[in-house]
Amino acid sequence: MPRKDNRTSGDAPHLTVRRDYVDTPVPEPPAEENSTIWWPHWRTVIVTLAVAGLIVGALTILNSPLMEVRSVTVEGAHTLSPEAVTQIAGVRGDHFLLADLDAAEAQLLALPLVREASVHRKWPNGIRIEITEREPWAAWQLGEAVYAIDAEGVVLEGFLPPSSGAIVRQISSLPEVKNGATVDLDAIAIIQLIEANGPPEQGPDIVAYEWSLRTGLTVVTEHGRITFGDSESLDFKFQVWEQLETEAGRRGEPLLLADLRFGLRPAVEIGFGLERAPRTSES
Repeated sequence: MPRKDNRTSGDAPHLTVRRDYVDTPVPEPPAEENSTIWWPHWRTVIVTLAVAGLIVGALTILNSPLMEVRSVTVEGAHTLSPEAVTQIAGVRGDHFLLADLDAAEAQLLALPLVREASVHRKWPNGIRIEITEREPWAAWQLGEAVYAIDAEGVVLEGFLPPSSGAIVRQISSLPEVKNGATVDLDAIAIIQLIEANGPPEQGPDIVAYEWSLRTGLTVVTEHGRITFGDSESLDFKFQVWEQLETEAGRRGEPLLLADLRFGLRPAVEIGFGLERAPRTSES
């Protein structure tokens, strides 16, 4: 039988609606512009300008007349004049930062009268020079000429030998002795040891020193001649000399000759009679 429709004439028809849901990705909203994205570019520009400014400033300072060496002070100059030392160093007027101090020191050390030299910068535009001059220590004689030498054997120009210093007579014509040259360093070492220790207690006083190219240094005493030669085994040679003088004193005879150049077998002559005069190369 027919289905009875209970709806009234005024009711709206009922519709069944089916909805299919599809997961569709929703796009994200556009990102806002980064307001600081300009900073790395400006930072590079600023750093570049700063570096350029520093370079320009440095070049300006380096080329400024204010950076020239305007004052030079000299310490330790007694025989040499400060003006001469300044002129030889050659740093006045140079650039304060670029002045070659090592070259200035080398030029000063080339002077025979200068033993030590140092050159320093003195801010803001000065140079300080410190030197140590050589001093007479002994006399070195060749023929009629007498030269002053310092403790390193350098022949000094313009100095008189010290009145109380040792006298060394060079009896060979060579080598030539001239100002600024260096005499035999072995002879200097031997004399320094003897001057420091004094002659042997049992021995006579020292009259002079002689040096030759062939035999080296010889000590002339009131009784005889003691030949050291060079400074090799110097302490041993000095001890042998002391023992020989002791033996000569025990015998009551003078030690006339001792050649200490032969190690354990020195050539020795012990004489008779204390009145014998010392022998030198001239007697």
